[in-house]
Amino acid sequence: MIDDIFVIIGAGHAGIRAAKKLRDLSFDDRVIMIADESVQQPYERPPLSKWSHENGTSNVEVKPIFSTEILADLHIETINTRVTSIDKTEKTIWLEDGSSLQYHKLLLAMGASARQLTLNGADEVYHLRDVNDAKNLRDAAKNAKSALIIGGGFIGLELAASLVPSGVKVHVVEMADRLLGRAVDANVAKIVQDLHEANGVKFHFSSHIVSCEKQDDGYQITLDDGTCFDADILVAGIGSIANTDLAKDAGLMVENGITVDRFMQTSNPHIFAAGDCCNFPLYGDAKNPTRLESWQAAGTHADIAAFNMLHSDGERENCDKLIPWFWSEQYDHVLQVVGISNVDSVTTERAYSDDYHITFASSAKNQLQSACGIAPQTKIAKDIRFAMKLIEAKTPVTIEALADPNIGIKSLIKK
Repeated sequence: MIDDIFVIIGAGHAGIRAAKKLRDLSFDDRVIMIADESVQQPYERPPLSKWSHENGTSNVEVKPIFSTEILADLHIETINTRVTSIDKTEKTIWLEDGSSLQYHKLLLAMGASARQLTLNGADEVYHLRDVNDAKNLRDAAKNAKSALIIGGGFIGLELAASLVPSGVKVHVVEMADRLLGRAVDANVAKIVQDLHEANGVKFHFSSHIVSCEKQDDGYQITLDDGTCFDADILVAGIGSIANTDLAKDAGLMVENGITVDRFMQTSNPHIFAAGDCCNFPLYGDAKNPTRLESWQAAGTHADIAAFNMLHSDGERENCDKLIPWFWSEQYDHVLQVVGISNVDSVTTERAYSDDYHITFASSAKNQLQSACGIAPQTKIAKDIRFAMKLIEAKTPVTIEALADPNIGIKSLIKK
């Protein structure tokens, strides 16, 4: 009977977390996971851009989300193939080999794909989204002396920090006038830039590539300001696109991701979505649809979706209290961001030292909306953790208190 079948499309963080949550909630019937990659051993994606270096060798870490023992205990049926279509009326999934599968509840956790870039004159431009991408780039870097990274976002910068220890000279071309323009404050971004420049990375801001000419061992790159340099390998880190084709073809509502409500339910009551592929109401506000590429959000989405797949006719959980949080490693520094600010936010800077800095964004009511910071090792973690609690508490706090490094953030939280 289809009442016994819950199907998950996607084997990333959101997909496997939802499967485990279903079992934690004592769902004992069939859970089927379908994916054309990593379905047998789902793995974490954040480490793919953060290579380890031992004895002069770069290594891509493939870290399983759950151990083989835990996976075995979940008793998930796995199908290694591609889903070609969804018939939401008949509650049927069609697979690449022409076979079909019915479901009672369906979770779409297909993630996102790297935005592709083609350069005239280039044989290959590397992108990063899965373990094969990471290993192919790592192998190419073994024989490279120089690299061009297009895009000054998190992926591009993490890859720069992975390539440099291998002896690769890195150029980063960014269309904007600074790094991480959509993600962090300018002061934090400047510390990141200084770190990279201290390690030999060369940045080209407000720049475009006007030509890419094949050379014997690589390419000669020319920018719109006339700057020329060589690059043995070309890497694009220009964002991602939510995987929504299945949902769109099935007639589900799609806008910058699969549209879900605060219960992670799509426009069809039997279909849910979670993770990078979905567009959800941030803080439960339907007027603030948001798509996040965040390990934390994917896991939270999955837990909420799994609960509501089981309890859609009764008490339900929602994403109202989800406060976005993400992090990045830049050499020996960690950058973390919590919350999301808006154009009307008032920013406040707190500097502990030249490379230990946090920027706060507050509302007109002096309530903290977001914080982003960077520091050596894990020093910033405590600041961000307490900043999240301050956002949750919605406690008014003065600019003077936020700016003073001698006042502990923990002390600002309403008891």
